[in-house]
Amino acid sequence: MTVLDIFSDPPVLRTERLVLRQITEADGEGLFSIFADDEVTEHYAWDTFTSIAQGHELATRTAGQFRRREAIRWGLLLPGAPRIIGTCGYTRWVQDNHFAILGYDLARQHWRSGLMSEAVAAVLRLGFEQMALHRVEASVMAGNTASATLLGRAGFSREGVLRERALKRGTFRDVWMYGITRADWADRADRADRADLVAENETSTPP
Repeated sequence: MTVLDIFSDPPVLRTERLVLRQITEADGEGLFSIFADDEVTEHYAWDTFTSIAQGHELATRTAGQFRRREAIRWGLLLPGAPRIIGTCGYTRWVQDNHFAILGYDLARQHWRSGLMSEAVAAVLRLGFEQMALHRVEASVMAGNTASATLLGRAGFSREGVLRERALKRGTFRDVWMYGITRADWADRADRADRADLVAENETSTPP
């Protein structure tokens, strides 16, 4: 798959419980329902949405970034459901330097379900295997331990702190920086494959 392939025919990703497809202008209501929740936006870059117009504006902006080949973000769907429950993808893709910035969000009723771990794993696999990425970065507002834990489980390393980087609800807050390289990801995938093989051998029925 080439860069041209991705932007001309954006791939649909599937996990055990999710379908991930490109965000379009039609996703405004779904985005509004996610970000109209104070708990979802507690550690987010922007404030809680108060108007459905904000959802439509975000959907339009996200689709525009895709058309300009700057970013690609997928909407998370439960099979058969009409509306997205979250998003995951590369909010910035710097093709010359082979790196991208990962972003994600999930409606609160689906927290602690493991769904975002599935989505992140699928997006990373596409990035390193099909998009020629060498490095993926992510930032987490200090205090968002759930997001930090998710990234750690996905293989990211915490690489530093931007002190008082974000002004959120009247307070300057630190931002934690995370990163994963292609070598990190490949090593993790190789270890997972070996662990699966050992488990398979341990549970196989002897002849």
